[in-house]
Amino acid sequence: MSGHSPSRILLLTGPFLLLFPAGCGNARLEAERTKAESQVRRWADTLDSQTTETGVYLRPEKSELPERDPWGASLSVSYSQGGAAETLVARSVGPDGTSHTEDDITAQRSAVNLKGIGQGIKKNVAETAEEAAKGTARGLIRGAKEGIQDMLKKEQRAEKEKEETESGEARPNP
Repeated sequence: MSGHSPSRILLLTGPFLLLFPAGCGNARLEAERTKAESQVRRWADTLDSQTTETGVYLRPEKSELPERDPWGASLSVSYSQGGAAETLVARSVGPDGTSHTEDDITAQRSAVNLKGIGQGIKKNVAETAEEAAKGTARGLIRGAKEGIQDMLKKEQRAEKEKEETESGEARPNP
């Protein structure tokens, strides 16, 4: 040996042993965070694609999703509404296991929710189309009626002119 006692070697290497696992821990934590971010984004995208015709999110029965983050906690989803927009937030509670803290990992998506607006528009479009069809039919009937009346008047005038021409009493047509 080089003359160093085992206790000195331990003292010198002790701080390095503490640093080495800490460095590995950060890499592991980063890998776990990356995995959780991927999970949360995937769930947000999946849930964002599930809406009704009017843009209302189809919500799962539970806010707890059927997948766990790298720290063993269930992922969750929450929904909120503001005006015509609806928002969903997929969440991992992060390494501390406590929701709504700074280490949470979230992905947010929004959809335009036309729940009431869309149904009203749909109803109004149907009513407007029905009224337009009725108006078109009334207009066609009125137009046909006027056309027939005009045609009859022209025929009557032509017949009257013909009679006047035959009787020799041709008069200018007013």
